[in-house]
Amino acid sequence: MTEWADVSVTSQMTIVPLAERPEDFVATNLQAKCPMCRTMTSAKRSLEVEERVKSRYPDVYRKRDEEAIAEEEAKEISIETLTVYIGNTVVPPENLEDERALFNWEFFVNISDTSVVNEVEILLHETFKKPRLMRYKPPYSVRRLGWGTFIVRANVVLKYGYSWISSDAEDTKYAKRASLPLEWELCFDEGGSQARCQLKIKKEGRLVRRGVSTRSGD
Repeated sequence: MTEWADVSVTSQMTIVPLAERPEDFVATNLQAKCPMCRTMTSAKRSLEVEERVKSRYPDVYRKRDEEAIAEEEAKEISIETLTVYIGNTVVPPENLEDERALFNWEFFVNISDTSVVNEVEILLHETFKKPRLMRYKPPYSVRRLGWGTFIVRANVVLKYGYSWISSDAEDTKYAKRASLPLEWELCFDEGGSQARCQLKIKKEGRLVRRGVSTRSGD
């Protein structure tokens, strides 16, 4: 099996236009398995289409699903590449000369495949009333009013059975290297800014079942 070297988030970060989205960057040169015949196709996986196929052909889909699970379990490890965006948008105050004027900003983390994400922890400056926020589903973002910039920290925690292939990854209470710490200094110029990085994650095939999460109520 190919061995993937650890990479740091810092070395992978690239500033990109705010208009760029995960689907724009990862939509080329992708392959996904057809949910029915399980053959590889040059297409991005669509959970919405997959659910429609599942409801229309439940018996056939169930059989294919069992085959897919058996196939995944036969592999010790599988590797997937995630595209992660971190940044902020901002609406400046009408009067920039007023030192008391507040900027309306929104911090965000966008991820190309949210099905592998268990939660995103967002840590604001300690002067905020609620500096620690948890997001268990997209959008992984927070909007606030403020007059100064600071560094926002976020921890992207993967679901059980997945781990980050990164030297920056940290252990959680339940799994090794499941949390990826990110940092972003707020930008109040030109409507905000964002950075993009591509990192690989590893899945232990024997530990994961499709649709199973470590958090109840997902």
